[in-house]
Order: sequence, then C-alpha cells, then structure tokens
Amino acid sequence: MQVLDAMSRIQESLFYRYQHVTGPGCVLVSIQFTDTAVNDIKIVKLLSKDEVGSTIQFDLDNHINEIKKGVEKANKELSGSLIIGAIEVVPSDYPRKAQAEFAAYKVACHVIKNAPN
Repeated sequence: MQVLDAMSRIQESLFYRYQHVTGPGCVLVSIQFTDTAVNDIKIVKLLSKDEVGSTIQFDLDNHINEIKKGVEKANKELSGSLIIGAIEVVPSDYPRKAQAEFAAYKVACHVIKNAPN
C-alpha cells in the first residue's frame, strides 16, 4: 500500500525545446505548457555541472515576451489554446532580436499539430 501511495504522488514534467543558433546568436527555448492559466510563468535556470548559480546574461523580460508572442502567434494561426506554465533558460545564451519568438513559434506549432484529438 505504501508503494501505491508513493506512486500516486509522482508527477511528470514535460518541456518542449528548440535550439536556434545563428552566427551572432544562440538560444535554447524550452517551454512547459499547462492546462490552467497561471499568474506568473516559472523560470528555471539550466546550469552546467560546474555552475552553482549563474546570472542571466540577456534581457529576461524581453525573452519571456518573445516566447509569449511566438506561442500566441501559433495559437492564433492554428486555433490552439496553449498556456505557458514554465520556461527553462540557459543563463549564458546570447539571443538576437526575435530569435526566441521564432523558436517559441516553432515549438508551439509542433505541440498544437501533434496534440491528440
């Protein structure tokens, strides 16, 4: 009975990722979607083995807004209803303007097109 109780508390967490690298820019867009609206999107830092706590090297607010715009665009074009619950960021990324939006759009299109009916 204790095994069943422990198993019922296990939760799955699925992030969808798209890495976009150009000559002058590099960004990993990693999004977790949720079924219900959230007040604040969770931000999770992805650190390498030797990093303890790293400062984000880019404009995080702009990054979040670009991801929101990319998901909104996909929702509108494909009649989706994706809601962002969390975003993973690599603090040392160096995204260029609109790069995160493009990647988020690609992620959202994939999720909407492959959603079970």
